[in-house]
Amino acid sequence: MNDTITAKSAPQSKKRRRLVQGGLLVVYILIMVLMVFTGRRHTILIDNKDAADGSYSAIDGMEVSIDNQESAEYYPGDRDKALVQGQRHTIQVTIFDDNTTIEQEFTVPLWSDMMIISVPKMVAGIEPWIEPFTMAEQIQEAQESGPPSGEMSFQSLGGVAPEEIELMQPSP
Repeated sequence: MNDTITAKSAPQSKKRRRLVQGGLLVVYILIMVLMVFTGRRHTILIDNKDAADGSYSAIDGMEVSIDNQESAEYYPGDRDKALVQGQRHTIQVTIFDDNTTIEQEFTVPLWSDMMIISVPKMVAGIEPWIEPFTMAEQIQEAQESGPPSGEMSFQSLGGVAPEEIELMQPSP
């Protein structure tokens, strides 16, 4: 009689154990997914520069804050960064000239590490005002625009330092 009870309870305990293990596996997976969405950090570059084509211009003076973090002042040509955690964020811009405040919500794509926000584009209502940031695009943009007027570029010297230029001059 004792053998019959033990033989019947063994399959039920294995079945119960498998259900508990499966339930714990599902809970662990849900916790991992939650941590990826809420715990991932992103770098947001805040940009206040003119458009190369003149479609918008930099803001003369403004204060920018993301997710109620400490705000920073920006003037034409400035770029700074903010570290944020999670996907959904709010940017608040206060323009010094007319003391207006603009607030926008944005979502950072999940697998994007660095985004750039063009505040002048956002204020002008030009989409997209938030874009993925890649160094290759920034280097290409800098090379296409060339050096600012009145400045000399040493890119064509092939890595030679400016002080070595005199040494390279042919002697008479």
